[in-house]
Amino acid sequence: MNLFLKICILLIITLPSVSAQNEENKWVIGIGSNAIDFFPSNELEIYTGNKGSFWNEVFNVNDHWNHFGLPKINVTRHLWNRLSLDIAYSRNTISKYGDFTVDDLSYSSLDLSLQYSILNDNDVYYPYLLAGTGYSSIDGTGGMTLNSGVGITYWLSDQLGVNGEGMFKYREANFPLIQHFHYSLSLVYRFGDRGGNGKGTACF
Repeated sequence: MNLFLKICILLIITLPSVSAQNEENKWVIGIGSNAIDFFPSNELEIYTGNKGSFWNEVFNVNDHWNHFGLPKINVTRHLWNRLSLDIAYSRNTISKYGDFTVDDLSYSSLDLSLQYSILNDNDVYYPYLLAGTGYSSIDGTGGMTLNSGVGITYWLSDQLGVNGEGMFKYREANFPLIQHFHYSLSLVYRFGDRGGNGKGTACF
């Protein structure tokens, strides 16, 4: 049994007791895996090997994605109406720098995003747009990024769901790590006060 599965089981077992202690809050926490892709970014060809344009081969998972990075951990707090605030920490190992193979490099990021719910008061699907900032580093060298993307959560039950998310991280001019795409797939759990009608907030 791998580490991710063990953590998911622990999450399901322990969180009901946490929920009872936070009846006035509207929280979602998640844990999952992430993937990094440098190739489709609009960097110079010498950095990625991309001879095309932005988004070129964005779905070429086998050749360009650094996938199955563990973990991605995030906490989301509903703010108001359709807005929520999310903070996420991710780790990964980089072996593909676009079309180029590199020795395993350690990647980490801490991101803060504002999420806007596309659907209002939906019990099953929660698609959203996101924008924010973060700090990404590779082998200890990094800098700030501007992030934008989309995500969706499918609620399997009142409290347990599956979340998929994709974002583009735009770097500042002197950032040593090139801009890139960041994807994640997570198991998420919501807890706290879901409103008097029992249908949840506009976001959750």
